[in-house]
Amino acid sequence: MQEIGISDIHTHTMYSGFTNYKFLSFPDSVTTPRTSIKVAEKMGLGALCITDHNTIKGALVAQKFNKDIVVIGEEISSNEGEILGLFLQEQVEPGLSAEETIEQIHSQDGIAVAPHPYSGHCSCVGTKTNTLKFDGIEVFNSLHRDGYSNALALKNCNGHAKLGGSDAHASFMIGNGYTLFNGSSQEDFRTAIKNRQTIHGGEVASLKDFVKYSARVAFESSKTIMKFNGVDCPMSARISRVRNSRKMSYLLGSVVYAFSPLPVICTLLGDRVLQHKGRRVWKEQHDRYL
Repeated sequence: MQEIGISDIHTHTMYSGFTNYKFLSFPDSVTTPRTSIKVAEKMGLGALCITDHNTIKGALVAQKFNKDIVVIGEEISSNEGEILGLFLQEQVEPGLSAEETIEQIHSQDGIAVAPHPYSGHCSCVGTKTNTLKFDGIEVFNSLHRDGYSNALALKNCNGHAKLGGSDAHASFMIGNGYTLFNGSSQEDFRTAIKNRQTIHGGEVASLKDFVKYSARVAFESSKTIMKFNGVDCPMSARISRVRNSRKMSYLLGSVVYAFSPLPVICTLLGDRVLQHKGRRVWKEQHDRYL
């Protein structure tokens, strides 16, 4: 009986930089590459795709700990929506058209994937999945709790490989979404995508996961301010440029947030907003695409 491998095609580390929401700016992820590898090894993943925003540095660092399972990836900000590049040799620059971005991925024998293509809150390519030369579509993204965007992606996959990913921004989210393939190696995984012989699965991230993520970001930020983690990443680089007087106010704010009801309150409010956006996308696109 042939072995079945498990992959998570979409994960982030602390090299993903910052997320901006209105007047707020916060680390996209505070997970170290080493922690991602430990979780993947414990789960028995055959392939872990590190897909930080517009950089492959996190994946390169992760390869030092386990080259056999780490797939070098990048979530690239094209000017027409985000695109995942897997099995990359070098970074693909952001800001290109979607077509040019895919060409850059394929020029290094990489795999081009459309992540969360019908998202109501992430930059996405939408209906361009029908015309662009994608190798696979992320038809299940565990961060999208609304259910609508995943349903639209699955209905409009149009013969591409169907893939699942966690879009993990914290280590405990890794594997929430996954892709099954015949075999166990990275090359088996690549072949399965090319031959459209993949199966997606998983469950949406729980509200508890989001509460933990929110509190973890604040707590790890305070450690970086105090220089306790010693990791060279975008968060530490930004904090190093802040005046010491402001660092103390940031430190106090991070500690108060992490150990208060605020992560719960913010998560519940954020979930309501995203559910509303998801329903709006569904209403706008249901008749056209379903």
